[in-house]
Amino acid sequence: MTGLIIGDGNLSNYTKSKTDLSLDYRIYIDMSDLDFMHYIERLFKSIIVTKSKLAPTKLHGNRKPRLRLQIRNKGLFYFFVEKMGIPRGNKSSIVCVPKKIMSASIAVKNAFLTGYFDADGGFRGGTLGFTSASHKLLQGVSSLLTENEIQHSEERWINKKYRKEFYGLRISKKQIDTFLNRFSFQNKNKLDKISSRFFCGGAGVAKRDR
Repeated sequence: MTGLIIGDGNLSNYTKSKTDLSLDYRIYIDMSDLDFMHYIERLFKSIIVTKSKLAPTKLHGNRKPRLRLQIRNKGLFYFFVEKMGIPRGNKSSIVCVPKKIMSASIAVKNAFLTGYFDADGGFRGGTLGFTSASHKLLQGVSSLLTENEIQHSEERWINKKYRKEFYGLRISKKQIDTFLNRFSFQNKNKLDKISSRFFCGGAGVAKRDR
């Protein structure tokens, strides 16, 4: 769940209202992978009691349909903020792999990396990888990949639109199968696209179907 929030989630940095200045404990995820969003909803509801439900996101133009999940739970919110150290509000340039993850067992590290790739990983050039505005985040991800003996390369560039530096990791193409089979990825839509493009990763897709 920490990987999911870091990859494609948000923790509110607002108050409940103009008159109620107490913190809004909103946990928010918005994605176009619709089946995966249903999985995320079930995942949260296996841990906490909530009446929150998936809702369609208002779209502009011809964008793909999206679903959003908004949960307000003080305990879970503070777990992500205080225990995991995920920044509230805009975190894109400052987020990193939590220290508790980096010092945890390999099983926990791999669970984090699974959630992060399910949410924010994807195609990088002719292979798979990650992109982020946070150098610290991708440095941590690089360390996790190295622990799993997954060969990869690092890159950086200036995004002209945002006028800021971005960072990337590319999995060695010859290790795509190893990468897909090492982790229990749950985003079936993403796995299907990967399998279709590279004609590989069958075991990775099968894991999700089981």
